[in-house]
Amino acid sequence: MRALKCILHRYSLIALLLFLSVNASSRAFAEAPTPARKLDAIGSFDKKIQNKKQEQKQLVERAEKIEDELTDLQGSLVKLANSMRKNEETLSELDTQISKLEKDQSGLSDQLVVDQGEMADLIMALQRLRRLPPEALLARPDAPLKTAQSAMLLQNTLPSLYEKAQRLRGNLEKNKALTQELRTKRDKAKETSKALEAEHSKLMNLAQKRKILYRATRSNIDNYEQETIELAQQAKSLKELVQNLDEQRRRRTARESAAQSLKTIALKVPAFIGDSLKPPRLPISGIIKTRYKELDHFGAPSQGIDIEGRGGAVVVAPMAGTVRYSGHFKNYGNVVIIEHGDGYHSLVAGLANLEAIVGQDVLVGEPIGLLHYGRNEEKPVLYYELRYNGKAVDPARKFSDLG
Repeated sequence: MRALKCILHRYSLIALLLFLSVNASSRAFAEAPTPARKLDAIGSFDKKIQNKKQEQKQLVERAEKIEDELTDLQGSLVKLANSMRKNEETLSELDTQISKLEKDQSGLSDQLVVDQGEMADLIMALQRLRRLPPEALLARPDAPLKTAQSAMLLQNTLPSLYEKAQRLRGNLEKNKALTQELRTKRDKAKETSKALEAEHSKLMNLAQKRKILYRATRSNIDNYEQETIELAQQAKSLKELVQNLDEQRRRRTARESAAQSLKTIALKVPAFIGDSLKPPRLPISGIIKTRYKELDHFGAPSQGIDIEGRGGAVVVAPMAGTVRYSGHFKNYGNVVIIEHGDGYHSLVAGLANLEAIVGQDVLVGEPIGLLHYGRNEEKPVLYYELRYNGKAVDPARKFSDLG
């Protein structure tokens, strides 16, 4: 949009110079009759001015149309990301439930094996006792004593056998119910996964359309992206990168302010300004594995938080703002840096792919990429860092659910 402003101002300046040139020529020759050739030239200048004004009007209309499309598209992306997050949370919950059910079923199956073995032993003992003829028992010297002991043993065994049979029957019914519940949960998980895959495809299409529309408003976007790449190569740390990006923004703002000093039209206020009042949200839903200032996997106090999520989960802008960096940065992998104003920046690292463009205004919850997949069956982790005036601060000051 800034590029369109520059173009419009350039056309306005040309038109103004042409107009002044015509007026100066008219005053210089006011006393003498104007030759027909010069009248034609003046008419030609007037026509050029009118053409420039018409071009300016068309540019304004085109800019407004693109802005409207972008605003609608951003709203659609936020809604889609919300739906995807709900499905991701549902899948994570189902995974937890299925894992617990499988563990319960495994323990129950082990108990069934034990119960069946004990019952088999008892039944075999009773069968052996039954095979002995009464005459053989009476003929033995210790027959009366053994007979009494056997009767007492049988009297104590039968209730135990009945109890074990009842428990076995109950466990078998419970195992059957667990099997059915597992089947239901797995079917629901499969259905949710399909819905998530469809939403993922839709997200990629919308994100691509957003890139095309945004690039249509930024003729100098390639130069801007190249500048940020060079800054990233020069920076030794995230802190230094943020400082370099701030300095770059100040220089660009100064240049653009000078170029736009002859402002002739009022353009739309970026949508993210109104959206900045909405409450922040974490980039992904998941489990907080490492909190601010807790020891990270290197054994050093963490400057941010680690969030364990699902591989391929949609990553969103935690707060409204402007994307200042989108690319690979040292051992952090793919990183997106968003400037929120009032000295705050968000750093989001651990993305598989990037859907954010440098200079792009984003809304709260607008997709900026997808979470990477873990290695060796490890769950992927996203790193989030909040900085204030270039220094890492506790994200809990912005995210109440972290307090």
